[in-house]
Formats: sequence, structure tokens, C-alpha cells
Amino acid sequence: MTAQNPVSTANLILLSFGGLCLLIALAIAWVLGVTLFFPGGALAARLAERDDIIRAHVDYLMMAQFLLLFFLGFRQFAIDPPYWLIAACCFGAFFNPLAFLLRGLTPKAVATIPVEPHFPLQAALSFSLTTIGFLGAIVLIARAAWKMHLARN
Repeated sequence: MTAQNPVSTANLILLSFGGLCLLIALAIAWVLGVTLFFPGGALAARLAERDDIIRAHVDYLMMAQFLLLFFLGFRQFAIDPPYWLIAACCFGAFFNPLAFLLRGLTPKAVATIPVEPHFPLQAALSFSLTTIGFLGAIVLIARAAWKMHLARN
């Protein structure tokens, strides 16, 4: 039996945010389920755009999956990721779906205005940080896997 790799503080933060994203996705699923069976209820009335709420739910599920996979990859290869990378991953993973959630909860004042004022800035920032963080994470994991492969051969 091999000894398990220690888990760094940065990696625990990644695991925690993965759990948070999963918790939010599950809460949204419950809200969507309740409003599906009680479409005339008070909770259903709070949802301005159900499609955006569904997008947020799916996006939070995907973000949780990625964060948890990165946690496992870092742990497998004993990588202590830099905090800036963890911050980018976690910020992007939390705020990317939040943009859809806010769109889904915000009543539209005028039907011809498709995008709220906060959406482009929030989306650009969260999409950029998600991209930087996720690409950085996979580069670290792939590099460690490649080094391990070369060391075995």
C-alpha cells in the first residue's frame, strides 16, 4: 500500500469551492423541481427566466466537476498549486454560473433589452479567470504526469 500524498492548503480551498459549487447546483435543482410541480407558487414567481436558472444549474455542476477533478489531479501528483491559480479557478467557477443565476432572477424591464448592464463585465471577468485557472491547472497536471511517465521509462 502506498502512502497518500499530503493535501496542501491551496488544494483544500479548491476542494471546498468544488463542494460549494455542488451545493449551489443541488439547491438550484431543488428550486427548479419545486417550481416545476408548483408553477403558480411564490417561489416560481421569483424566477424571471427559467432557462437561465437551468443554465446556472448545469454550469455550477460542471464547475464543481472540474474543481473536484483538479483537486484529485493535484493530489495524485503531489502538486502544491499556486494560490493565484486556485483563486482564478475558484473565482471563475463561482461567478461564471452566478451571471446566469442573476439573469434568471432579474425581471426584465423591457423585453427588447436582452442583456443586463452587469452581465458583460461579470461574464468577461469570470470567463477570463475560469480560462486562465482551468488551463493553468491542466498544464500543471499534464506536466507532472509527463514527468512521471518519463521517470518510469
